[in-house]
Amino acid sequence: MARKRASKPTTTTEDTITTTKEAILTNNKETKRPQETNNDQPIAPPKKGFIFKLSLLLIAPYFYLLFFHYQIQHDLIKPILINAGLSLVGFFLTVKMIPVASKYVLRRNLFGYDINKKGTPQGTVKV
Repeated sequence: MARKRASKPTTTTEDTITTTKEAILTNNKETKRPQETNNDQPIAPPKKGFIFKLSLLLIAPYFYLLFFHYQIQHDLIKPILINAGLSLVGFFLTVKMIPVASKYVLRRNLFGYDINKKGTPQGTVKV
């Protein structure tokens, strides 16, 4: 034979409302996260001036060889320049996006340490 369920005790709507309010308050307290304090060293901004000077230094011989030294057909120069331009844009986009992506990676604790610099101040920097 199956047992009969015990009947629920009668509650008033005021008890239900206060119980619901208490549940909402405890849920809000549980979902609020404390502000994370970031004691880590900030990521160094890219050295744009140095990168620009270095790229000019390395692009100059490339363009010299492309336009003056070698006899390249005119129909090949345009694709080569497009390739060089897109590579340069991709490089600067990567330099811009690395600090942005690293913030999210460090928040999720996805990092490592440079073991070649162990014992130095640089060995404690998260990479």
